[in-house]
Amino acid sequence: MANTFNPFGLVSRAVDVVRAGVDITSWTQSQINDLIRRGLNELDPNPRPTLQLEAGPSRPPEEPVVLVAEPPEDSLHHKLNGLLDRALDQDTQTSQAELYHHLLNQLVPDEARILGALSDGSPSPMVKVYGWTRSKTQSRAVLSNASLVGRTANVSLIQLTPQYVTHLLALGLVKSGPEDPGLKTDYEVLMAEPIVLDAVNAASVGPIPARVDRFTLTISDLGAALWAAAETTGK
Repeated sequence: MANTFNPFGLVSRAVDVVRAGVDITSWTQSQINDLIRRGLNELDPNPRPTLQLEAGPSRPPEEPVVLVAEPPEDSLHHKLNGLLDRALDQDTQTSQAELYHHLLNQLVPDEARILGALSDGSPSPMVKVYGWTRSKTQSRAVLSNASLVGRTANVSLIQLTPQYVTHLLALGLVKSGPEDPGLKTDYEVLMAEPIVLDAVNAASVGPIPARVDRFTLTISDLGAALWAAAETTGK
């Protein structure tokens, strides 16, 4: 029987041997990894415990904390609280001084001159001019608080005397009173003022003249106290 040499058979056996070696190597490596893993577990003296959640009463969710922003320093709320806080620490004298400073800060130089002209307590004539409607009923004042005190005080803007007097009345530094018969000549001078003449002519209707009410203008108690305090040294 002839013995035929088959070179492919040798190759097949060689492949089988290599496959067996690879399988042995993989198995060996797997065993080594298991041994290493087991050894590390034995060396750890404090193994980490497995966390177990115990059933318990449910807690309500906490309400979110709402941060309230402080109002800005120039807000009305902040200013009002500041005034109330300061009022707790003020005595009568301190409160008066602050009030006087506040009032003076609202005056213009011409208004200060008028206050000075009245500071001696003497009255000044003052008039209001009213117009008429077509139905012959009285309308609102065409000119209010025109006074000769502007001339007396030598104000710079004589035409603004009614506005100055109106502002001083609103601040409570001066007050109006009834007509003073002793100031007859002064009323005549006041009625000849251009601003009063223009108002009378504009408010008259044909032969019906404008209505003119006469008053007196004097310094008020508050105005007198302010003037006296301002003249005192150290205020």
